[in-house]
Amino acid sequence: MKKRIVACLMMVACLAVWGVFPAVAAEKQGKTYKFRLQCAYPESAFVGQNTLFFAQRVKELTDGKVDIKVFWPGQLVKTNETFDAVSKGMIDIYSGSLLYFAGYVPEVNCEWLPFGWSDAKEALELYRDHGWLDLMREGLDKHGTYYVAPLSVASMGLITKFPVHQLSDLKGKAIRGAGMDGRVIDVLGGSPVGLAGAEQYMALHRGTVDGTVYPFYTIDNYKFYEVSKYIVRPAIHTPGIVEIVFNKRKYQSLPEEYRAAIDKAGWEAFLKTVEGTPSWDGDAYEVCREKGIEIIDLSPEVVADFRKATLPLWNEIATKSPTSAKLVESLKAYLSQKGIQME
Repeated sequence: MKKRIVACLMMVACLAVWGVFPAVAAEKQGKTYKFRLQCAYPESAFVGQNTLFFAQRVKELTDGKVDIKVFWPGQLVKTNETFDAVSKGMIDIYSGSLLYFAGYVPEVNCEWLPFGWSDAKEALELYRDHGWLDLMREGLDKHGTYYVAPLSVASMGLITKFPVHQLSDLKGKAIRGAGMDGRVIDVLGGSPVGLAGAEQYMALHRGTVDGTVYPFYTIDNYKFYEVSKYIVRPAIHTPGIVEIVFNKRKYQSLPEEYRAAIDKAGWEAFLKTVEGTPSWDGDAYEVCREKGIEIIDLSPEVVADFRKATLPLWNEIATKSPTSAKLVESLKAYLSQKGIQME
């Protein structure tokens, strides 16, 4: 009799579990999740537009169950506080450059190694086929954040008041370069100058600096055609990369299919920027021609000199973390396959 009672109780317990867990799962699937994203750039910028695309695709792919509201610079927190805010869960998602936070995330410097990939499609190959997406996720994981996807921001290189035909032309020249680009200018023989983006025009106008490292499309947007005479190709970054980053705990709290939707939307946004980069660069080159800005194309031999000069910086970046070492080694191996030797 006692055994029958125990068996009955076990059966009741099992039925309760079988009944409860599907109900909990169904309730979780039916829930609407709302998240706040802050973008580091204004809505009109390329990154701003592609951030809106990402948020809209997430909504579409989840039938409105995951709703991401986009905020612009400073609306939730200061830009230089966004990564910490995402890490702590004060805001949910960040869209913008992690270079601002390279002191915490050294792996981001690998995305900005000078004269690495030669175009956006090569960058795509590295993230998709050579483990870069997984490695960047590995690098951010320890900060309580999840790397959703990279975004291309078009070519970013030298915009100058003087011609550059060889490495020695940069010697002693005052070039605006923030963060990683200041390091690049230094190893190339120039004198890096730290300036906010909004201060560049007047610095070029007054001759405080002889050039800047900035996206080529700003020739038009920032009216640099009024205060500079040359751009130099290839750009130092072809293209530059920014990121979409999610709070890890909040990302992992979502049902699996919604996490997959976020990953898919992020990758689609990346593909959209990869496809858009050539036209953004092309528009910039057309403005240069219209405004009398000379486009200087360096010879392969001179580009090799530039690469050789930056190799110590590559090797230094590789020492910053085990993941950084893997990223640098991966990029060197990729370039070797293309016939480019960094050593």
